[in-house]
Amino acid sequence: MSIYVNRTLNMKYIAAIGFDMDYTVVRYHSKNFEEMVYKEIVRKLVEEKKYPKEIEGFKFEYSRSIRGLVVDRKNGNILKLSRYGRVKTSFHGTQELDFRKSQQFYKGLSIDVGDSNYSVVDTNFSVGYTSLYSHLVDYKDKNPNVSLPSYEVMESDLMDALDMSHRDGTLKNEVRKNISHYIVQDPAIVTALERLKKYKKKLLIITNSDYSYSKLLLDYTITPFLKEHKHWTELFEITITGSSKPAFFVEKRAFLKVDPATATMINHDGPVTPGIYQGGSATQLQKSLGLLGDQILYLGDHIYGDILSLKKSIGWRTALVIEEIEDEVAAIKKTTKVSTEINTLMDLKTVLEDQLNDMYAKEHEFGHKVDRADVQKLFDEIDKLDHQLSDKIKDFNSHFNPYWGAVMRAGNEESYLAGQLDRYACIYMSKISDFGAYSPRIYFRPEKRLMAHECP
Repeated sequence: MSIYVNRTLNMKYIAAIGFDMDYTVVRYHSKNFEEMVYKEIVRKLVEEKKYPKEIEGFKFEYSRSIRGLVVDRKNGNILKLSRYGRVKTSFHGTQELDFRKSQQFYKGLSIDVGDSNYSVVDTNFSVGYTSLYSHLVDYKDKNPNVSLPSYEVMESDLMDALDMSHRDGTLKNEVRKNISHYIVQDPAIVTALERLKKYKKKLLIITNSDYSYSKLLLDYTITPFLKEHKHWTELFEITITGSSKPAFFVEKRAFLKVDPATATMINHDGPVTPGIYQGGSATQLQKSLGLLGDQILYLGDHIYGDILSLKKSIGWRTALVIEEIEDEVAAIKKTTKVSTEINTLMDLKTVLEDQLNDMYAKEHEFGHKVDRADVQKLFDEIDKLDHQLSDKIKDFNSHFNPYWGAVMRAGNEESYLAGQLDRYACIYMSKISDFGAYSPRIYFRPEKRLMAHECP
């Protein structure tokens, strides 16, 4: 796969590369993991929040969610927005809202995702949560006599259960029991990392996961495939666990030094030297490395936690890992023919609409008599094209998510996720191994983008 470029990035100038762990250096079998998350949230809702036991019969639907959606907590709706915040697709529970119903809710206004009524689905860890929320909304609507809280409280309960599952070790323990079911071993990632190391890049891990879980995953995914190092602790010069991103990028907090043999921690003062740590801050790390902000590249999978905060606060270069890109690019290639057919039909429709507008002008501006049969003929031809377009668009959409379509598109516009990606990530890719196709000294340059007035 390719690495895609939003902003110029000279890798010769990059001296240190930091990586998030989950869904970045370590890949997950996402469907398996999110189904486990879904079931665990259901269990906690029943046992801790006293939800009706009937919800234990819910079936996980992986395709019900994609990254970049927005949950309307007040109304029980799930939205796909354009980069400008306009609602392009919306569901109430699992029921799609047509244009008229969507307009009743949102009136064509731009959605402010900073409003507390909205929650952004911006990580892979949120797929199970979103799928379950849609099922709970359906259950509440169909069973008005069952005691369930409001849509807003249900969403809060879901988030509480999800956060609790991460904090209490439930999810991590399930991974430990059956690691191959949830975690991907990808030797190509290790090969790419060792090549970067060979070019004198300092490699860092900065993850919110604790040391014990990080060790489990890195022992499984990195160490077995090393050719030039004996252990992942040799590959990564500095490993920071429990980093509490995004706070790591914006707050000044002390480091704790981790003893890899015992996992015990002691306070650490002074420069951050090679080893394993917990907590700390990006400013202290950068100072210890003796580098300028734009000499450090950081790769993560979370727009807010990994990319947005550091871009605004400390000026490191940024890269986003989005596994969905691989399927998206494959679908785009498969739909080249139908995309061309759609464009051709749209061009024909535009010609007919221009003819209709000319007729309207003749009649209403210049007072000329217009043959109504000619007008009706144009309307009939446009209607025929609309039906053809509808069939072609259905064919096109069938290659993407059956409910939400392409991850990076919202109709003809970029999706909200694509807008965030474009704004905050210097480069992006589907997985770390994509670096293997490029020299570690490459000068990434974006293609020239045409503004609307520059297009031919």
